[in-house]
Amino acid sequence: MIVKSCLPAPDEQLAVQKKAFAGLAVLVFAALACSADHTAPVTELKLSSITIDSGPQLLERGTHKSFTATVRDSRLQVVTVPLVWTSSNERVASFDADKRLFARDTGTTLVSAASLGITSAAVPVRVTWLGAAKLEPDNWTTPSAVTPATAVGDSIRVLVTGNDGRPVANARVIFAIAGGRGSISPAVDTTGPNGIAATQWTTGPDFGSNAATASVIGDDSIPFAWVKGNPVRFSVTTFAALKIVMGDAQSALLLASLPVAPQVRLVDASGMPRGGVPISFDVTGYGQLTSAVASTGADGVASPGIWTLGDSPGDQTLTARVESAAIVLHAMATGTAVHYSAAQVADGGSVSCALNGSGTADCWGQAFKVGDGTVTNRTRPTATSGAVHFAQLVASTTHVCGIAEGQQIYCWGLNALADTSGASVQSAAPMRLASDLQWMSVAPGANHTCAISLEETPFCWGDDSFGQLGDGGGSVRFVPRVVSGGFHFKAITSGSYHACGLTDGGAAYCWGRNQNGQLGDGSSATRLTPTATAGGLSFVSLRAGDAWTCGLTVTGSAYCWGVVPGIGVAQTTPHSYTTPRAFVSISVGAAHACALSASGEAYCWGDNSWGQLGDSTRTARIEPTPVAGGLRFSAISAGVSHTCGVTTSGEVACWGLNSVGELGDAVFGNRLTPRLLILGVTP
Repeated sequence: MIVKSCLPAPDEQLAVQKKAFAGLAVLVFAALACSADHTAPVTELKLSSITIDSGPQLLERGTHKSFTATVRDSRLQVVTVPLVWTSSNERVASFDADKRLFARDTGTTLVSAASLGITSAAVPVRVTWLGAAKLEPDNWTTPSAVTPATAVGDSIRVLVTGNDGRPVANARVIFAIAGGRGSISPAVDTTGPNGIAATQWTTGPDFGSNAATASVIGDDSIPFAWVKGNPVRFSVTTFAALKIVMGDAQSALLLASLPVAPQVRLVDASGMPRGGVPISFDVTGYGQLTSAVASTGADGVASPGIWTLGDSPGDQTLTARVESAAIVLHAMATGTAVHYSAAQVADGGSVSCALNGSGTADCWGQAFKVGDGTVTNRTRPTATSGAVHFAQLVASTTHVCGIAEGQQIYCWGLNALADTSGASVQSAAPMRLASDLQWMSVAPGANHTCAISLEETPFCWGDDSFGQLGDGGGSVRFVPRVVSGGFHFKAITSGSYHACGLTDGGAAYCWGRNQNGQLGDGSSATRLTPTATAGGLSFVSLRAGDAWTCGLTVTGSAYCWGVVPGIGVAQTTPHSYTTPRAFVSISVGAAHACALSASGEAYCWGDNSWGQLGDSTRTARIEPTPVAGGLRFSAISAGVSHTCGVTTSGEVACWGLNSVGELGDAVFGNRLTPRLLILGVTP
């Protein structure tokens, strides 16, 4: 017998019976058997049971719940049929068009499912009301001064409480513009443990009435009708609260002071001046003002004093703000900035140094470490004393050292340790280490220094409280002594109280303090002599920070150990990163690190309290994060709380903390992105 396809011919349609049950047309399926010359008789589907898959449920008022059920036919086989879901008390909960149970009010209902004359056993559902019961503004005062297109205060906030008057967490609140063409961000916020939800409201572009609303919503984004106070409405009226008196649309050279001090007037809604009100002033382009805050006089006028332009050519702005009002003044900065150029940078504790085009060293930042022989902080590159020509510079938290062209070591700053008699530990100017040896590299620590001779022999001197001299332990040594073990290192680095060396074969050995695993040998035990770092990795470079160490492998992967920022526990063996990148160089600061890709892209990670990662934030990063601004670098150096780099065009840029001028800028504060050092301006 030849069997035909089971796809029916036009005159052999499936037999389908429709039966009305509980107001729903339920399909009754028939089976069609195919053969060469006949059709099997139609058989009606019969059910034996319907069982709801979940047991008793507890729902919060305003939430939805989807139910499922298992249906078996007369042969106890699981089948799929349309189900009719019902609730015994629709005041408490009812099913919507999507067959989801919606909890309407407190109480208990019974849920059941039915089809083809079979009804399931009922499942009890109890609806509670532990969530939102009341919505009200939180610390909202209608501002007296509001201008168009301005943020209203810091935010608008609402408080969500329950029936017991306590704050309700995890309540969803939707904010919306109800008038004035303003904007809201975010549109939906979830309350925290304090029951507060907030958003930033920016007024519309026109003068007049503005309104915004806040509503507690359910999981379907529909506001709860039973929440008292839902929705809350906020209203403000914008007007010309601030007016420019003078100082707008001026022009001057970059870094020059404008001839007219800017002034603004504050008035109330009726146009009358408001006296004795503090107004804040802020400028762009790294400009400066005599005062950042000034109070209005009886005539409502306030001035920040002299406005000195920053180093960004083109339009620079000054914004005056009070309450929810703001006004912007503009100035045109002309001329071309002359940037500082260098071949190498070395950042330490509140100091930056660089090798200039002539090969001598310039430094800026904290006195003593600047090395100009004075006790004056410097906010711009300043030549170190002696006109020594250097091939290499390295800075630590306390002092700076360099290898001069004659392979001699010079150091300056606190714990300079260049006087081998120990009579002068500090030096405000470069001091030559009294040694007949010739040196290839140097690595200053907090109160010790290590170096490698031209024969690749490692030496250390200074304090040995934690074995950081690597010669078996002892007291302070002012004369370089060979590190124990007969090692030959091609590179050496010092942390605050430890040091590491790199063999020609790429093996890392560390010694000194190991309380946080900064030696990487799998322990936290102090080591008085070099100890192999665990993991068997082959490195091409090593750099140490305060209490951690990092290295680059032959493939350009970064590994760090010790107090690795963001990990939370001491890493006693090398830690790899989940988003590895191929780096060609790395620099490690006190608690942050930076590295460069082959194309000059800079990445930083770790502590970012002062903006030293340069990503435009102050957010700490566990993984390498791109530095903002789009500059490409040929060299980079991570200091204690700041970072500097040399761009591929040879210009120096710095970012992070600027407490004493270490960014080469007389305007103290934080810089969250790289800023090129400016020496002057040409018209």
